[in-house]
Amino acid sequence: MLDIHSLAERAANRSQPEKKEVSKPKPNLKVQVLEFLKAEGPSFPVKIAQGVGRESFFVGAVLSELIEVKQIKLSHAKVGGSRVYYMPGQEEQLSILYEYLPEPEKQAYDLLKEKQIVRAHETTPVIRVALASIIDFSKPITIQGEKAWKWYLANEEIKPEPVREIKQEITKVQESQTKIVLEQPRIVQPKVQEKIIKEAPKEIIKPTPKPKVTKEDTFANEVEAFFQKSNIKILEKEVIRKNSESNFVIKIASQIGPLEMFVCAKNKKKISDKDLILANQKGQNKKMPTLFITTGEQTKKSKDYLEKVLKGFMIFKKI
Repeated sequence: MLDIHSLAERAANRSQPEKKEVSKPKPNLKVQVLEFLKAEGPSFPVKIAQGVGRESFFVGAVLSELIEVKQIKLSHAKVGGSRVYYMPGQEEQLSILYEYLPEPEKQAYDLLKEKQIVRAHETTPVIRVALASIIDFSKPITIQGEKAWKWYLANEEIKPEPVREIKQEITKVQESQTKIVLEQPRIVQPKVQEKIIKEAPKEIIKPTPKPKVTKEDTFANEVEAFFQKSNIKILEKEVIRKNSESNFVIKIASQIGPLEMFVCAKNKKKISDKDLILANQKGQNKKMPTLFITTGEQTKKSKDYLEKVLKGFMIFKKI
């Protein structure tokens, strides 16, 4: 059975060109990705990986680094679970996302593009929600105290109105003017009660509660043992449900240097495509590739989704 190092090495070996007698130095992968985006415009991770001729797994790690240093941007709208990467200045080309938007968001897009500015009272609640959802194309502003949205490419510079500070001023102008009197709270003196001598209550001896026995998290221990055996360093650990689900952040050695990965570990008999989607979303939120570890088997739908959508972005490992 191949370990995680073997999987990473195999992916790296497939991406290496055959050796020739005279070889030119290959450009840095980051430079290749930036040059591709500059030439092709907003692109999906799979298209970028194909364009630079490298494995999607490594390209995904480079894209995360470029996002972190703000050399590229990431769209909010998704296409089949994947977002679009683009360079600053390519915002106008994000119109390629239009055909993938839900119908209400398409209507909001068309309305905002036509009018450039849409006030809340000018449209329906459904479109207002859609306007707030298409973050790539709308900018929230305030006009005369009313919420509004501006087309993201609009030339007009409309700044939100500053919040007005309301100050209450009390001035004495005429004797007839009403005075504001703050009544001080009345202090009620407690009544002196007669001391009532009662027979001291008998001491009640409560039984000592039995200490709770903490159930050992055998599944998390099994996953950690796998990491230790594979020489993988654990950076973070979060137990979602004992003996059922845990999340990790690990560091693994690769040909391009140390690589951090998000790990979703699930102790479950059947792994569905929804399990993979949720795990991949968590990995994207952390801007890391995902390793899915489980004791169970994949459903057919789960296998298809992993192969067609998550290939290069997620490694599936059964232990």
